[in-house]
Amino acid sequence: MKDTGDECRRELETILRFTALINSSLRIEDVLNYAMEWAEEFINAEASTVYELDEEKRELFIRIARGEKKEPIERIKFELGQGISGHVVRTGQPMVIQDVRKEKRFSPKFDRITGFRTRSMICVPLILRGKTVGALQVLNKKSGDLFTQVDLEVLTSMSQHLSMAMENAKLYRRLEKKFELNARELKTAQDKLIRSERLIAMTHLVQGVAHEIRNPVTTIGGFARRIKKILKRNPEVDKYLNVILEQSARLESLVRQVHEYASVLAATLAMGDIRATLHEVVNKFKPIAHQQGVTLVTKIDEDLPLIRMASPQIITALSNIMENALEAMPYGGELVLEAKQRDSQLFIKILDTGFGIRQEYLNSVYDPFFSSKTHGAGLGLTMVYQIVKNHDGEITIQSQEGKGTSVTIQLPVRR
Repeated sequence: MKDTGDECRRELETILRFTALINSSLRIEDVLNYAMEWAEEFINAEASTVYELDEEKRELFIRIARGEKKEPIERIKFELGQGISGHVVRTGQPMVIQDVRKEKRFSPKFDRITGFRTRSMICVPLILRGKTVGALQVLNKKSGDLFTQVDLEVLTSMSQHLSMAMENAKLYRRLEKKFELNARELKTAQDKLIRSERLIAMTHLVQGVAHEIRNPVTTIGGFARRIKKILKRNPEVDKYLNVILEQSARLESLVRQVHEYASVLAATLAMGDIRATLHEVVNKFKPIAHQQGVTLVTKIDEDLPLIRMASPQIITALSNIMENALEAMPYGGELVLEAKQRDSQLFIKILDTGFGIRQEYLNSVYDPFFSSKTHGAGLGLTMVYQIVKNHDGEITIQSQEGKGTSVTIQLPVRR
């Protein structure tokens, strides 16, 4: 159990660090270098290469090579279908080769040029919107061991995020070239691209990790409860069991929240009464606010139109915001929910007089696992952001520490 837990923790740490690093820059060279560095670290590989497909010339070129003898091969190009990487790009299927001497498609050309000795490799395609755009390849385990199924799965996940990151970097370069954006506009565009890519990455990675740790955590908690029941009169053992149970419950809660996040990654929209949805949220939080000494004020226009929405998701988003607002006012205050139409847009605003958010945190509040609180997984506002995007909307948060926070959701009204 310990080995499995250590492996899951190492995989989780590597994936999260990989996600953060790959989204820390829109310079394609930095993105690829970061990605391959972590791929090598996790798999314990000696070298790695990223190939990109030139569709017009139907040939592959090396976008980045890592390893001790990378320089001689960095400018080599070869035809689509040639060698292992060429075959992977042409077929769109990964290849795991434990002994290259037994693989007829393997070409020793690179080894002859560099003096490097390739023993084994994994090569996976880079696929974007169903189209193969390149390949990711790692060579030789430093330990001499065989590549595993976990190695292939991690590289496949990384390749999905790399493809999107490369596309975002290209888009950013085109935007930079086509428009003369001032510094503020450029930074805003960059932040949106990075945040979108980060959320896409979390779609696959977090669900995979949550799935892997759910059963071990449930097992640990179950056995700990049974041991606690058997050893009722041993205070020393009981003390340690309570720690195990508390941490198991915390991990089980995290897995539940991850699955809740996964459930809002897409939405089916239909025409619905937003006023009824808003009043449902208000009625849900009225008793909580009253018990906490918070005055709940509603300013919902009577003539709000029907809008295309997924009502359960809107309730989830507004509930997350309302919960945050109430948590920020433990000693009472005022909570206001406003809703009005302006032209072809519906504006929903939630204001509180709570603690507020520190300015340096405002750019990070939508990020997965970011939280300034001592509890929770830090996925609440990530879910809110995703739900708003599902509805083709925008969200804005303004806050002043010590005075309160204002959250505005803007949704389109389609006639």
